[in-house]
Amino acid sequence: MQNTLCLVPFSIFLALASNLPTSGSEVVICPPLDPQQESSSSIEVHSCVEWQSRYASEGRDSLDGDSIWSSCIELGWKQLSTSLWYGNSPDQDYDELQLSLAATQSIGDLEFFAAYTHLKFPFDATHDDEIGAGLTWSNLPYELEFSAEAYYSFDATGTFAEIALARQFQINEQLAVDVSSNFGLNQGYVADGHNGANHVSLQMGFEYAISDALSLTAQSQYSWGISRDLTHSGDELLVEFLNVTVGLHYAF
Repeated sequence: MQNTLCLVPFSIFLALASNLPTSGSEVVICPPLDPQQESSSSIEVHSCVEWQSRYASEGRDSLDGDSIWSSCIELGWKQLSTSLWYGNSPDQDYDELQLSLAATQSIGDLEFFAAYTHLKFPFDATHDDEIGAGLTWSNLPYELEFSAEAYYSFDATGTFAEIALARQFQINEQLAVDVSSNFGLNQGYVADGHNGANHVSLQMGFEYAISDALSLTAQSQYSWGISRDLTHSGDELLVEFLNVTVGLHYAF
């Protein structure tokens, strides 16, 4: 549920991806709060406002070409965090609220997380509960980072998994560029979609530090559906599309 956003602890390039009641989606993820900082004994706060040209979710153009605004706030303390994310489309009657609790643990170059998310869809008067887990493996050759996650929907009684390979380039003290590729796998999570290989996507993201606390982000994402089967209604939005995201992030 991924996108981007608010959970832990994948890099920001995984942050853009949420849950539709019929086609499903991934938990949206915030840039991670760093438990190793000197201030780790205090509460850290991250907030964001973002606009996405399309709502990318489980490889699907979930709002059929319409855009979505979102905002988030995340509180972190040591290896624990809680977050609130709200998204609303200005183009159709769709909104979504996510409340998440998560815990992380680092072992060498590996970081693991487990999370619970409650989702509400006020326009449809529906809700869902999800649990998820994943890992990030950093300091790989060529400064690559590998990540994997899976999440289970109690409403759909199915699982969606995603793996990613990424690389960050620090251009200067203020500007960082992330590039990544993702592969998704559906197993009953998108209940009315086909099971198996789902989609691949390529992303490029930019983060510009305006100050120590404030940053501006932008990302482009191109996604291709795999084995689209129109005999499954959940595959109708599993199309090839470009998604652009811009955001403002504040942390203290």
